[in-house]
Amino acid sequence: MFDELKNIPEAWKRAFNSRSFRNQSIISLLVLVAAAAFNFHFLREWQSRQGIEINDFIINSLPPHDFSLPIFLIEYCTIIVVLIFTLPYPDKVVKALQILTLIVLARTWCVYLLPLEPPKDMLDLRDPLADVFLHSKTVFVTKDLFFSGHISVLALLVLISTNKYIKYLSMLATVLVGGMIVWQHVHYSIDILFAPIVAFISYRIVLFAHKESRYGLNLRRDERMETSEAEAN
Repeated sequence: MFDELKNIPEAWKRAFNSRSFRNQSIISLLVLVAAAAFNFHFLREWQSRQGIEINDFIINSLPPHDFSLPIFLIEYCTIIVVLIFTLPYPDKVVKALQILTLIVLARTWCVYLLPLEPPKDMLDLRDPLADVFLHSKTVFVTKDLFFSGHISVLALLVLISTNKYIKYLSMLATVLVGGMIVWQHVHYSIDILFAPIVAFISYRIVLFAHKESRYGLNLRRDERMETSEAEAN
């Protein structure tokens, strides 16, 4: 498992020799940034909308408790670990960017179509990254409910994990964070349950879009074509 990490520099060097990979990686990153900026802007705008309050029997049975710190630590440590062990596969990294873009767009659309009021007795989830990119000085976003962004990202990590132990770690993190988010009354239980479904659908869409190769980028084909062109010249 750890031996693969030695191949990271060579893997990315070989991948960037492919024009197709360079184009897809740059475009995928730019589109993700644009989608995230679009999402953050409208979530702040929609905070003033009147939403629907759901009678969630799971939340009603749990007294709210602040899990902000463990949620932050578990989620972002899991992201870092999965990212490190995915880096030997540059094509999977690009595929993950594309899946995440679909999740962000789907979440924006779902929040727009289904405005919800936060659960009763909700305790604010303090996330340092959200404080920088999502919340503003005048608006603290709490109505970005259906579906959970935290859980959809963790579900994505499960899907792209290249090692079974890392996959189990991601699954455990997903369950723990999902439980703590509900217990903190940050999301309704339906927000948590629906998030992995969206992540899986986005994953399958990207796989279908790149069905001609294992990870979505046929790097070997591009390398052969470039080699043939060089030999012909």
